[in-house]
Amino acid sequence: MAWHEGVYACGHPGRVQIYGPVKDRDWKAKREFAKLCPECWKKKADEENKKAVEAAKELGLPELKGTEKQVAWANSIRLEVINDKYNEWLEYLLESRKPELHDQIKTGMEQVREYLIKNKTDASYYIDRRGYGFSVFVEDIGRELGWK
Repeated sequence: MAWHEGVYACGHPGRVQIYGPVKDRDWKAKREFAKLCPECWKKKADEENKKAVEAAKELGLPELKGTEKQVAWANSIRLEVINDKYNEWLEYLLESRKPELHDQIKTGMEQVREYLIKNKTDASYYIDRRGYGFSVFVEDIGRELGWK
């Protein structure tokens, strides 16, 4: 292990401890300092979480259950899932399927999205699936509802 000093992407100086083989340490330090410093990263995350909570209230989404930190984080993830990831998956399905199936696909996807919003209110559900595509949520709901 070794200490490396540098300047983060936000301009703040810092010091990090790097573990692992000596040959990788400079590379790891460069990667670390290419990020925001821990304080700036926390401020940015807090701002994004507050915006997500406000957006959820504006959209009339059910309140999530969990600790205060879990709920704040999960609101950000939920909004990404029901907006961005939903739209990406829907676009993919519509591009890759016959036009005569588009209405069925849209209806089915909207049902999945509504089920997700109404029934998945545990913050941990979204946190555990962060970074997953919308297809994972479709599979989860399909298993839950007994689809084949």
